[in-house]
Amino acid sequence: MPSVNVSFPAALTSPEPPVVLDCEAGTVAEALRAAVAQAPRYAQRIFFHDRLLVSVVLNGRHLAPAAALMTTLMAGDRVEVMPPVAGG
Repeated sequence: MPSVNVSFPAALTSPEPPVVLDCEAGTVAEALRAAVAQAPRYAQRIFFHDRLLVSVVLNGRHLAPAAALMTTLMAGDRVEVMPPVAGG
């Protein structure tokens, strides 16, 4: 499986600093599950049951929510987890 980085920004890790985890994963879903396995304290901020609560950015490109978890990864990819944003 490819080695990828999963990045959690301070908005998700607060009061701790941002976190970057190295994971072995073939898809975004596998990468997020591997990251949560390493840092279980963030699981409830990423998933609600099997539903994704965050946006996913792959190598600087925002992924559509419907396809994000199934997106295939390559070695060296960077998966960034972005918190939901709301307002008006």
